Amino acid sequence: MTIKAVFFDFGGVLGHWDRDYVGAFETEYGLPEGGMLKALYGTKGWREVEIGDLAVDDWLANVEVALGEVASKPVPSAHSVWKRLWNAMDQDVIALARRLRSTYKVGVLSNTTLMLEEEVLTPNGILDMWDVIINSARVGIAKPDAGIYHAAAEAVGLPPEACVHIDDLENNVRGAEAAGFKGVLHRGDFAELTGQLAALGVFAA
Repeated sequence: MTIKAVFFDFGGVLGHWDRDYVGAFETEYGLPEGGMLKALYGTKGWREVEIGDLAVDDWLANVEVALGEVASKPVPSAHSVWKRLWNAMDQDVIALARRLRSTYKVGVLSNTTLMLEEEVLTPNGILDMWDVIINSARVGIAKPDAGIYHAAAEAVGLPPEACVHIDDLENNVRGAEAAGFKGVLHRGDFAELTGQLAALGVFAA
């Protein structure tokens, strides 16, 4: 079936961690390498907040505790840390999505929190460029559960077979494929990404 919709993961595809900030933060506060990632996404509550079953403030409170347990001095609020992380947008991928929209439905399909739209997409000027935004915390289902992909396809009025999802995590790509989507694993190489899409018959205008 011809692809008629392209969905992009946010973290690792559209947006990237500000690695300079993370490295400087971990050094300044005496965190082990990878300590920030573990505190944010390995902390109690992440699985609940990403499907909307836990308030964002409660998750951030858990993150602050986790950071405080390994830091050498008091850390700033977890909210301010989280907002600062997502300043590195992949402008090549964003430009690709804009071009694709002249021919395809385009959407965001992300495991995230309720902060995504107002605190990341809006400040970076990319809130209104999507036909749909499928936020796991709003639909109550997270990748790789088939339900979130089916919700995305339904939101654009297409069967799963007419959709492709781009993700940086292989587990989520496999989940998309199991749900009937085509899946593209993005390893950070833009030329490889466009080549994978072209192999599926997806070309930007």
